[in-house]
Amino acid sequence: MTDAGTHDRILDATIRAIATHGLSRLSVEDVASEAGVSRQTVYRYFASRDDLIRAAIVGEEQRLMERIGAAARRHPDLRPSVEAAILEALRGAREHPLLDRLLATEPEALLPALLHGSGPVLTAALPVLEDLISERIPHLSPALVHRAADATTRLLVSYAVNPTDEPLEQVAAELADLLVHGLKAE
Repeated sequence: MTDAGTHDRILDATIRAIATHGLSRLSVEDVASEAGVSRQTVYRYFASRDDLIRAAIVGEEQRLMERIGAAARRHPDLRPSVEAAILEALRGAREHPLLDRLLATEPEALLPALLHGSGPVLTAALPVLEDLISERIPHLSPALVHRAADATTRLLVSYAVNPTDEPLEQVAAELADLLVHGLKAE
């Protein structure tokens, strides 16, 4: 029998342990110690170290997706909601305590989770963006909604992996214009 409190405590401890030990050197023992549980307890919730890391990444991504969705929902029109969502995504990536460290020190360990098409990051972001697009442009076909959400997600991951020095507000506004209006002048 498992409980949600212990599960969440283990995931929070995983993030802290990654910050301390790095992703490639992280052990289940490190996480267990950080969470104040036994190694066997960790394995009761997660079948392997990789499952644990994947779940921690998904949890972080879900928190970011909730922030992105909330930012977008504040605006009923497509253009401002896209800009707000992009800005929140860029801020979330820039402010995340581990992302810069892991990109600088262990990109080979982090990039597959960020870039793989069926990885946790792209998988978590797609439904949020599909909902945003389909709610605001209901006449689009599901295939086009999916393609737009997929392209936007990949674009945002690119900016997370290789951040710009430009002001985030400017980048978000310009990307929103590009995504909503394309290259054609109105």
